[in-house]
Amino acid sequence: MTNIPESLTLEIKQLTSELRRVEHRLRSETAPDTIALNEFRHTVDNVRLTAWSVSELINAEHTKKNPDTVLAFLAAERLRRFDQMVKNLLVDIDRRAITLQTNGMESLLDSVQTLNVRLRDWFSERRFKVKDAAS
Repeated sequence: MTNIPESLTLEIKQLTSELRRVEHRLRSETAPDTIALNEFRHTVDNVRLTAWSVSELINAEHTKKNPDTVLAFLAAERLRRFDQMVKNLLVDIDRRAITLQTNGMESLLDSVQTLNVRLRDWFSERRFKVKDAAS
């Protein structure tokens, strides 16, 4: 039977080594495709945040601190990152790098619509107007 923590630890060590190799190549070789590089950056950022989150939750558990503090920070960090991604998407739309035919647009439109409904419901439950909340 495979021990999952050891398997995950081994995978992390292998990926760390691979990332160091990629970092070296990024520093020494011709720049890669911009789209591929941006996707890589976003993926690395997501992995970094997840690793940080897991690390902080483990630390909170070991030090008997309230994990809600870590979770609140994570929520704020997600909002910051989402805001930045929306701004990046707007730039892509303005330069016509994204169209309605772009792969993933249908899913994005569904997600944004769901988010909009959820936020409106949440604000109306709290007797805020969406306009007031944005102020």
